Amino acid sequence: MKLFNYEGPFMRFMLLLSRLTILNLLWLVCCIPVVTAGAATAAQYYAVSRLIDGDAAVFKNFRAGFRLHWKRATAVWIFLAALCAAFAMTSYTLSITEMPGRQALSVISALAFVSLFMVMLWFFPVMLNFRGTLREIIFNSFVFAFMYAPVTLIAVVLYGVLVFLFLRFYLVRGLIVLFGQALMAYAISVLFGRVFRKYKE
Repeated sequence: MKLFNYEGPFMRFMLLLSRLTILNLLWLVCCIPVVTAGAATAAQYYAVSRLIDGDAAVFKNFRAGFRLHWKRATAVWIFLAALCAAFAMTSYTLSITEMPGRQALSVISALAFVSLFMVMLWFFPVMLNFRGTLREIIFNSFVFAFMYAPVTLIAVVLYGVLVFLFLRFYLVRGLIVLFGQALMAYAISVLFGRVFRKYKE
């Protein structure tokens, strides 16, 4: 049957999905010691970028990405985790405290968190596609996030849909655990790659 032709679009998609599943499981295992989550995410994006270029050696590329980027990715991850904890504490404090301007402060805190998330969406793709110091990578991620706000918002919506499906439908949760984050990394790499192409040229 043409549907199961090895060179057909269906089989190519299934092969891609199987590789993303392996990549996602590697990412999950490496995220168990929480401090290595940043390095695992950098390794996942590195392996995804190689996969997009046609290199299907998932294990080798994940290991190579982890080794290449673990220092910078871990430093950024620790900083990000500290900021997220600060936002969470601020939100909880505002929710239980009666004070003037509480709603305005809650909105400002939420906007700051969303802005941080938008910048972090670009951090790993920028780190993999451009050279520079950690400060330059963070700055360029900030610039890309707001210069290409429509592209950033598409990525935010994709993550929002993923979270909604995970919380709303029990049957989908297993699929998201299997390949959800790797699929998101693949989609974001393709989406942001179109932006990076003209800068590389």
